[in-house]
Amino acid sequence: KPGAKGNVFKVYHEQGDAWDFSIQYNKRPSMYFILETSHYEKDGPKAVMHQTYTYGKSRIEQSIILTDGSRRLDFETKAYWYEDNKMLRTSFPVDISATDATCDIQFGSIKRPTHDNTSFDMAKYEISAQKWVDISQPDYGVALLNDCKYGYCVKENTLDLNLLRSPGYPDESADRGEHLFTYSLYPHPGNH
Repeated sequence: KPGAKGNVFKVYHEQGDAWDFSIQYNKRPSMYFILETSHYEKDGPKAVMHQTYTYGKSRIEQSIILTDGSRRLDFETKAYWYEDNKMLRTSFPVDISATDATCDIQFGSIKRPTHDNTSFDMAKYEISAQKWVDISQPDYGVALLNDCKYGYCVKENTLDLNLLRSPGYPDESADRGEHLFTYSLYPHPGNH
């Protein structure tokens, strides 16, 4: 979306347990990982931007990869996560107008609203999907793909992915440590 930034690592305070967190988590001030280093390299058909970010006791090393002939932008990520009662998310505000999102589920897909018009819609502030979520208009769409994350927030024109959480209950060390995951942004023509 013009004037907006994508792939910003936001950190939110949370006091929930492993199964629940407040519907108001994003109404509180968020904190951000800080970009410490960045360098570019070309590797055959790939252009790669290597970046390192820090926040508190945690660090993220990320390679952003664009491959010649591919529309997909890959974010290969290694996270060293050592925060308590925090949630880490990334988001992509895109220039698309859609009233629903299509979400990958076990044996197909399901449509979920991108708005809060009813109390039922508001209750879907965090939605689950397996490998991708897509918002599209008739001429253009964008999917957010991933290899191991299942919590999304899709509101208006923003695709948001829950990357890590560190609740204190029932496991005081949940999610702390090293993580490897990849997510990708996939723009495409048409609404399918």
